[in-house]
Amino acid sequence: MVADLGFDGVELPIRPGFQVSASSLPHGLTELAGIFADHGLRIYSVASTLDEPVMAACAAVGVPVVRTMAPLSPNGFLDSDKLVRNQLDAALPLCERYGVQVGVQPHYDYYISDSLMLANLLADYDPRHVVAIWDAAHDGLARKAPEHGLEMVWPRLGMVNLKNAYYRREPDGKAAKGGWQPFFCPGPDGMADWGRSLRYLRDHGYSGVICLTGEYDGDSDVQTLVRDDLSYARRLIEGSRQRG
Repeated sequence: MVADLGFDGVELPIRPGFQVSASSLPHGLTELAGIFADHGLRIYSVASTLDEPVMAACAAVGVPVVRTMAPLSPNGFLDSDKLVRNQLDAALPLCERYGVQVGVQPHYDYYISDSLMLANLLADYDPRHVVAIWDAAHDGLARKAPEHGLEMVWPRLGMVNLKNAYYRREPDGKAAKGGWQPFFCPGPDGMADWGRSLRYLRDHGYSGVICLTGEYDGDSDVQTLVRDDLSYARRLIEGSRQRG
């Protein structure tokens, strides 16, 4: 299915309910990486915890990045920096030992939520070990211009996530938190401008991974939406090359 959609690889969640979970490491990841390779695909990153079994399994099959997010502390925003740094510091010896990077992605709400906050968090970390994952949707929800957000994380940019979202007002009683909530939607329809993002990446010589995350809210045919968004992203890339 992944190959037929037109992708050359995946980000794999290592979580309960997915094809590989922590309890099936390392064999499960080795087996799945082999299946992907048989179809001309590779695993570019995993979304998982920053512990040794995950790092070791990734190193064994050549997965370069473990993606994570940076949650805010229950003791308040000002305590969050210390909390996240403790987690990253604990992972650094594993990064060194296994040659696998930690990629940190912003996320709206109770996480480090945009590129500016992420750049400040990662400023003291060696990009050989800890990289930024720029996310179009979450910077869009934070009303960051893509050029500004990408500039902030550029010195340590390890991966780009393409997805999109906008805020919509939920009916009373429908939303768990009430009021305006993010709604993840097809690429042309949200607050993030994929075209500007891709032009910035082209103009600055980005050659890394672009991950189309396939995140959509509502009742939808995900495979159709993913196929359409991949086609849309490729048209934008081709258009930026022709204008360049």
